[in-house]
Amino acid sequence: MRITRRVREILSWYESDNPGTKSNLARILMHGRLGGTGRMVILPVDQGFEHGPARSFAPNPPAYDPHYHWQLAIDAGLNAFASPLGMIEAGAESFAGAVPTILKVNNANSLGSAKDQAVTGSVRDALRLGCSAIGFTVYPASDRQYEMIEEIRELAAEAKAHGLAVVV
Repeated sequence: MRITRRVREILSWYESDNPGTKSNLARILMHGRLGGTGRMVILPVDQGFEHGPARSFAPNPPAYDPHYHWQLAIDAGLNAFASPLGMIEAGAESFAGAVPTILKVNNANSLGSAKDQAVTGSVRDALRLGCSAIGFTVYPASDRQYEMIEEIRELAAEAKAHGLAVVV
């Protein structure tokens, strides 16, 4: 893969990261229609998990099929596709190498009132599925914000030790 000057500049800002992590970040930055520009668009699909599938997908019934979202990211020429473990597992084999993937390792649902998320995926899962990165949501100002920050600190260290990029 030939890396543009702009992406090389961005990667220079991550001097403390290892070559594997920087390679995965480059893979995301160089993919899709915006590839090489230093800009990126990621399709995050966790709404069906956090808010329930009917609430999220009923207006567009094809969206119930996990492959629909993978194909949407590919057809739109996006830089990456981010989703929870089940969604990534549902298309990892069919779409291997077609779009960089980001495993969202924490998730919530709309049944509780606390702004918190459970860790539902692992760095090992991301590696097994060929992901370029892990993703994690932190709710700033939540009563649990510091616990979430501690969780991502540990997960990020593990992910980077294995050459994965991290998206918070």
